[in-house]
Amino acid sequence: MQPIDTHVPADTRSCLRYWPVTSAVSIDTTGQTQYQGVINNRLALESDFERLSLTNNETSIKTVVYNIVHNAYISEEIQKLKIEDTQTGTLASNDINMSEDLAFMEAPLDDSAKPPTLKRGSDSADSVVKRQRADTESSDYHLLARDPDAGDRNQQTQPSADPKANESGERSAELFDDYLTLVFQEEDGLPDLLGARPQYFRRIPQIHGEHIVISKRAIRRIRMLLAACTADQLLETVEDDTILRLIGLLTSAIDAADNLGLAAMIKDGSELDKGIELSSEYCQKLDHAFSITCLGLEASSLMIYMAATGKASKTACTSDSLHVATAFFKECLLSCIVPLLGLTPGCSLVDVLTDKNLPLSSRMHALFSTVLLAHDPVISLVGQPALAEQDIISLVFASISVTFCTSELLGRGIDANTFESIRRSAQSLLRQVFETHVEQRTWMLEEILASLIRLPIQKRAMSLYRIAGGKSAQFISVLLLKLLQGTAYSSENLTAGFESGTLSAKEYRMLLQKHKKAVETASSSTDFTVRYLIGRCVKRESKTAAANESEYRGILETFVEDCIVLLGHPQWPAAELVVRVYSLHILELLDEDKSDISLRTLALDSAAQIASHIARTQKEITESASTHASSVLQAVTSSSSLESIERFRSASCLLLEYLQSKVVGGEQTGAIPLYISSWSSMLIAALLKSKRKAAAADGADSSGKDGLNNIPESFSEAMATDSDSDSDTDAEPNTDRGSGSGSDSESESDSQECSDEGSDYQERSSATVKSSKRHGSKAKASARRGLNIEKRKAITACLRDYMVITHRSTRAMPHNLTYASASDTARSLICLLPLYRSFDMLLTRVTMALSASQVTLRSKALRALNQIASQRAAVLYQKNVKYAINHRLQDSSPQVREAAIDLIGKHISQNPELTDQYYEFVSVRVLDKGPSVRKRVLRILREIYLSSTNLTQLVDIGVRILQRTGDDERSIRELATKMLQELWFTSGDHATFEDDDGVRVEATGNIFNLLSPDSQREMLKRVRVMTGVMEAARSSDLSELMAGLFSHVTTKTSNAEAEEAMLVIRCVIDALFEQLLRSEESSTESIADNEMTVDNTATASVDLSSTSASSAIFSTAACLRFISALSLIAPDAVGQHSEMLSAYLKMTNASEEDMLHNVLCIFNNTLLCIPHPSSQFLGSLESDLISLLASSPQGILSIAVPCLCTLVEKITWNYGKLIRLFRSCALQLYREHRRIAVRSNTNPMSAKNVMRFIVLAGLTCRYFDFDKHRIKQSEHFKDLDTVIKGTVPDFMNETLLFFATSSLPQPVQLAAIQMLGQIYIKKPQLALEARSRTLMDKVFSEGSAGHKLQVMRNFLEFLRADSKRYAQRLKEEQGKVREVDAKALVGDTGDMSVAGVGASLMQTYLDRIIEATFLPGASALLVCGFEVISLVLEQGLAHPLKCVPALIALGTSSDAHIRSKALKLHQDLCFKYASFIHSRDIEGVRLAYEYQVQVRGSPESVAGFSDSADVRDAPNRPVAYLQPLYSQLRSKRMRRNDFLTLLVKIGDCESGTSYMAGGSGRSGASDTKSGGSGNDIDIQFVRFVAENLASLDYKYLDEVLHVIYQISAIIASTGLNLYHHFEAESQAEAGARAGARTGSSAGSRPATETKLRLSTKGSVCISILFALREFLKMHYSISETRCTAYNPSDTSAARDKPVTWHAQDSSGSGSMTSQGRIVWDACNPYAVRPMSLEADFNDQRLRFRQQMAGSLAVAEESSVAADTGSVFDSHGNASACAAEDDAFVDPEELELLSMGVFDAEDCA
Repeated sequence: MQPIDTHVPADTRSCLRYWPVTSAVSIDTTGQTQYQGVINNRLALESDFERLSLTNNETSIKTVVYNIVHNAYISEEIQKLKIEDTQTGTLASNDINMSEDLAFMEAPLDDSAKPPTLKRGSDSADSVVKRQRADTESSDYHLLARDPDAGDRNQQTQPSADPKANESGERSAELFDDYLTLVFQEEDGLPDLLGARPQYFRRIPQIHGEHIVISKRAIRRIRMLLAACTADQLLETVEDDTILRLIGLLTSAIDAADNLGLAAMIKDGSELDKGIELSSEYCQKLDHAFSITCLGLEASSLMIYMAATGKASKTACTSDSLHVATAFFKECLLSCIVPLLGLTPGCSLVDVLTDKNLPLSSRMHALFSTVLLAHDPVISLVGQPALAEQDIISLVFASISVTFCTSELLGRGIDANTFESIRRSAQSLLRQVFETHVEQRTWMLEEILASLIRLPIQKRAMSLYRIAGGKSAQFISVLLLKLLQGTAYSSENLTAGFESGTLSAKEYRMLLQKHKKAVETASSSTDFTVRYLIGRCVKRESKTAAANESEYRGILETFVEDCIVLLGHPQWPAAELVVRVYSLHILELLDEDKSDISLRTLALDSAAQIASHIARTQKEITESASTHASSVLQAVTSSSSLESIERFRSASCLLLEYLQSKVVGGEQTGAIPLYISSWSSMLIAALLKSKRKAAAADGADSSGKDGLNNIPESFSEAMATDSDSDSDTDAEPNTDRGSGSGSDSESESDSQECSDEGSDYQERSSATVKSSKRHGSKAKASARRGLNIEKRKAITACLRDYMVITHRSTRAMPHNLTYASASDTARSLICLLPLYRSFDMLLTRVTMALSASQVTLRSKALRALNQIASQRAAVLYQKNVKYAINHRLQDSSPQVREAAIDLIGKHISQNPELTDQYYEFVSVRVLDKGPSVRKRVLRILREIYLSSTNLTQLVDIGVRILQRTGDDERSIRELATKMLQELWFTSGDHATFEDDDGVRVEATGNIFNLLSPDSQREMLKRVRVMTGVMEAARSSDLSELMAGLFSHVTTKTSNAEAEEAMLVIRCVIDALFEQLLRSEESSTESIADNEMTVDNTATASVDLSSTSASSAIFSTAACLRFISALSLIAPDAVGQHSEMLSAYLKMTNASEEDMLHNVLCIFNNTLLCIPHPSSQFLGSLESDLISLLASSPQGILSIAVPCLCTLVEKITWNYGKLIRLFRSCALQLYREHRRIAVRSNTNPMSAKNVMRFIVLAGLTCRYFDFDKHRIKQSEHFKDLDTVIKGTVPDFMNETLLFFATSSLPQPVQLAAIQMLGQIYIKKPQLALEARSRTLMDKVFSEGSAGHKLQVMRNFLEFLRADSKRYAQRLKEEQGKVREVDAKALVGDTGDMSVAGVGASLMQTYLDRIIEATFLPGASALLVCGFEVISLVLEQGLAHPLKCVPALIALGTSSDAHIRSKALKLHQDLCFKYASFIHSRDIEGVRLAYEYQVQVRGSPESVAGFSDSADVRDAPNRPVAYLQPLYSQLRSKRMRRNDFLTLLVKIGDCESGTSYMAGGSGRSGASDTKSGGSGNDIDIQFVRFVAENLASLDYKYLDEVLHVIYQISAIIASTGLNLYHHFEAESQAEAGARAGARTGSSAGSRPATETKLRLSTKGSVCISILFALREFLKMHYSISETRCTAYNPSDTSAARDKPVTWHAQDSSGSGSMTSQGRIVWDACNPYAVRPMSLEADFNDQRLRFRQQMAGSLAVAEESSVAADTGSVFDSHGNASACAAEDDAFVDPEELELLSMGVFDAEDCA
């Protein structure tokens, strides 16, 4: 920045008073002087200057004015205007069309008539004014005024001590009196002038003659003379009558201008459309009206000026006169200025007013200029009590209208600078009224906001206020801030008393109170404004109020946002005050649960904005302090260091100098008073406390008593006793102040310092007394006193600096003040204010809002926390925040859970260290029931995977993503698959599958060894993760998903992607075998127990065996298991390394069985892909496999036999070994068969040997086709022919059937049944033979659970093999031309019969399979049976309706895999067979109950909801077992209501649905009596259904009402019948007891004991329905009236109203609900406890009778209240459909009506 000269010559100020400058650059032109010159309108851009720059020259006055470049609001870049003296003759005035007003300033004051001779002296008025102007130029003191009219006030409060000035003022008063004498003389002689032109008056033609008024020239001359003298001088010289006569002349001019009707003419012209030419007469009248209106404004301005400056007494200038002047000014604003600015281009008047060649244009601009001149005295007047309240209100209304006025003619006839100047003048008037008239603030604020609301939204957005630093704010925000900052202004001099430090303590306390009062005034005004806006945002009932509510909410949001933007801006300290006060209000709103939801939402948004701004600012300050320790500021307290006080002094003075320079330049916002008051309060409080401490210490040193009694009266006395060097050298501010380091601790507030000084003083005083007793204590105390004296000197010097700066002239203003330095200083100072200590409070409220009951608030609170954490991520480490976020991750609303996931996901990606804190919370949400939540979690897991180095975590992520590849949602499945493909099966950024020459590798070779070291490390990391996932898949049901993933990436992607995936798989295989090789070399067998960690250390090469850590990457078993899985996908790649696995075939330890099994699987899958195997290797492999058959367990045999068969059949053709093996087994079985059959010995000599022979023979028969090879190579099979004459499968079938059906040990039978399954796979027709069916029938009817399990495993393996066979056939036939099968034409259906065996078996045994699946205590049967049912449904082998009950029951399983798969199957069936699939739903409900009884062990332990809430459900609400089934039915209303009706009717004992067969035995019902009829009521089943109905997630009101309606119907029918039955029984028992006492016979009982007990159990079911009804009404907030009015036949849209579940739990012991569950002990204990004794049955009957009696009483009261003749229709309206005569209404009918059973049509 270049140095700027801010000296403004008085001549220039006078000239610029008539030049329309911009609103941002206004010049103080209090000194009214004449300047002979014009303004040359030559503009040049100057972007390197900051603000106004004016220069002066002795010979010619040259002024350079820098206006705003961007628009009228930016004060940083300024335009240049050159103003040259007309005396040089170098100026041409062609560029500006000067108005009459400005021409007056140029022309000499000579008229045609000579002026009369003056009475006093020879000096003219002009000469006196020139001398006064010269005196004024000698001092720039008047420029210190805070507003344009403050110069006059300063002249009053600061009278000049110069005798010459006083003499000049007295002379000016005499000239003023003489000039008025001349005016009055001419007025008296006006009748004699006839047609001559008067000198001081003007003739105005009117209809009835002419009207003579004082001229504009005379008014201006009088104004100039008034400005040259003081009020006291004027009142002493001029009589009141003279002033009174002058007021009369001015009033006459105002009346004349008012009578011309300029407003009406403007209105008439604006109503004419464009194209209609205005008449010349109209234009002349309009021109005359403009001129006279300007004259009236001059007259009213002069009258107001005299009243405002006190130059007219109250008797002369009365309230009536002021009312006339202000009313005319107000009318000009409202009726002239506003309509002119609001003209649209579509009217004819615009053409004549905007054409610069026409005189009307200059007249209009002259009117604008005159209005601008008149604003200054009006602003001064409204700040004084002289103006009536009515006039103030009218002026405020007019100013508000001007403030919110907009113009479409800016730049097209109306100058933008003029327009903004008028608006700014109106704002200054509003600010003045707001400052000085506290009682007017309420309605002013209302009117300002109402005017803003009336503006169109487009115009609101256009009114932006641009601020230095590139910021901008809404116009209304800036206006409100100006008003609030102005409330700190005081009519007293704020810096009075700062000039010296010799004030007494009492005087300092008075100063403290004065400044505190100023701050409190601003705070209270701000509080009122914020309260008013918040109050207007509250919802109201009327539509208009609701519309205004949204408007006010938008205003409040904008205002707060703008204030947050302006925080730290030098010129807007009220922004911090607004935000601070608003933050207190939002804390109250968030603490109050009953606050309006919209306001609490707004409060959360604002809290997030404020807290994030605080965090960002403090972060910037901290970063700045780390590099510049001297920039750290602290609040000044009595305990502050001298360095910190000096730093504060330097910073505050720098900011104050900057603001004062803006005031001199006209860019005042009222910030200085608020700054000075707040700083002075703090400094004076610190000064007072410091001095009290010093006086107390001195008193303690001298007398040992309390020093508070010895405080000196004045600070001058205390300082004199401490030091004699307290001189006045610090009076002038030091611009180059030193700085030191300070602490970062927060200082206490001023009030706390004053209130806590007693205790602090006592501690320090006591310490001083004790230390004085030790050696050197006096020296230390003296040094401490000296330091305290220096601190007090620094504080008083700071206060003096404030006074000096605020009274500094333009010539003394520093030249190095920039916005950047002031902004940094303001930001450092504002951080000392209380707002920046409220971060923790705001964060606490946001955290508490996470537990709000409304979903909107919880999600909004999470977004608010997200915004705060974006600036300060450390908040996420806090325990309370972690706890709250964890709970929101389990929220019942998916919207809230998604917001929580977004919060964590965003910051985990930006702050990886947060991963350990929140990984456990986030990863579990991958199972969330919301699809959007699961997608977001998947993306977060991917980001964590890419940045994490924790192998355990990477494996867990891989497992979770792999689980989602089987998700129900298609998009999630695709996303998870795509993620794993990118993470595992792409080359990545490092791995490049190219050799050293850059050629892509071929299908052979070791790819892993071709990678670079970095790529190898990256690939090893990937292999480790994949191996860990495979290990996890081994212990869970992920193997199918893993296989599906490999199949997808290799076959279902594009060719390029599939090729790349196969290369990655080959590389993985190479890495796995490389690891196996290194493991063998290092002979490390314990690597499985070592910790798996990722080694990311960069080395020159990779050596897998270099360290124990790198060799402990994989376990051998894990590698082999992974290779086994890969051998199915890439057998060629695995086959290249298979030979090295032959050593693992010699393992004999039982612990190595798993590795041996995997090696055999690898060989089995890759035997045909081994490249060029050697004969030695093949022979060794045969020998090893045969040796395994002798001693290996059955698990090894099942894979070793197929491997051996494949090796012999496809590679070695060594059939002799297989023949000898099979012949030996067959002979042994034959001999054993004969021995048992002949000798009838059921105990074989060795069951283990027999089992091995059975298994070996069965497996060999399945995997080797002996019959086919016997035909082709009969010579090799001669030995076999001697044993087996027929086909081998038939022989084995006969043999195995014998061993399966004979009375042999169970292991032998199970082995035989298992091998029968293998034979049926080899030859399916054998399964349909009679003996095979007989065996399976016997197993299902009489067999043990083990036998049934083995048969079902046979079915499962058969169906899988059949499916695989069918897929293989389709693959072979694909691409072939289908030919006609001749065998099929002639009736040979062998292949077709094979294909139909599975369907035949399943149709025969499906019912028994389902029954065996739910066999009690057999979990293995459940798993196996479910797999069989799944395959039956997938292959379509049986009618799907048969499986529906089983799927419904399995949908309640606690096993997540079984439950999810059953639900998926059921969902698919519902989609395919929607028309009939739901016909067996109730059977499924019954089977689900029986299944839960088996799981729980007893009916009493069964509940209708899940005990452990799933992670995808709400933790505080039970989840019904039947919820998935109900979700399938919800979409169709009729089907849904039918299902709900059937469920409710289960509780109706008369409908028969609650009965069960006593011999079924499935439910284990404890209520079944052995002596009963075989049927009984299952109360526990009814309770199970009721709890399901209570826990269902109802979405619409119709669902709940329908359940309640059906319950009411059952209560009104069955319940009433049972009630009457029990009443009759009770009467019979009473009669029997009475007869027994009298000796008479009472006869037989009306009912048998069995029937009575059965009815009693039925009453328990009715009581359960009673409890369910009340539970639903309570938790869904449904009234009895709504329930009664429900009509199921009504189809109105009101029934589709959403309904919300409310957790209304009571803490009392008798509460019927707890945690969303029905408490049966409080409702009816017999719902969970069976009735065993007769007393229990009697107690239940009594309970039921009381319950029904209470219900009947309520029904009777309802009927009486309804006049017993009206019922409610479906909409709750009374209808007279009941009988007119009350006597004909039966009580039972009344009960039915009260329950809502009858419809309105039934009553007709």
